[in-house]
Amino acid sequence: MDLEINAPATMGALLTCSERIGHVCAAANLDPDLIARARIVLEELFLNTIRYGYGAECERPVRMVLNRGRGSTLTLIYEDEAPRFDPIAWRERPDRTFAVDVLREGEAGLDLMFGLATSLDYEPTRVGNRVTVSFARR
Repeated sequence: MDLEINAPATMGALLTCSERIGHVCAAANLDPDLIARARIVLEELFLNTIRYGYGAECERPVRMVLNRGRGSTLTLIYEDEAPRFDPIAWRERPDRTFAVDVLREGEAGLDLMFGLATSLDYEPTRVGNRVTVSFARR
C-alpha cells in the first residue's frame, strides 16, 4: 500500500486527505490505532502549515506519501514549501517547558505529535520542509 497525495493548504483539502488515508488504510487492514495516530499527526502537520507556515489557507502545496512498512508499521512523509521549521530542534531546546499551562499556542500539538509517533525525522528541503513520521503497533 502506497498512497501519494498532493493538495492545496486548505481545510477542505485536509479533510479530504484525512478521509482518503482512513479509507486506504482500512482497506489494507491496518490496525485502527495506527490509522488514528497517522490521521491525528497529519492533521497537526497540515494545520501548522496553514496557520504558521503559510499564514492562512491558500493554494500553496502540501505533499504527502503514506507507506506501509514491514509488519504493522506505517510511515508518513509530509512536505510543504513553508519557511523552515525543525520540530526536533524546537523540542530539544533547553529553555522549553513541559507545563501545559505555560505552553504557547501550537506547542501542545507538537508534543502530541511526538507522543503519537514511534519516530519523527526532519529534513529541510530546497524550498521548505520534509517531516518523516513512523508509527509502529503498540
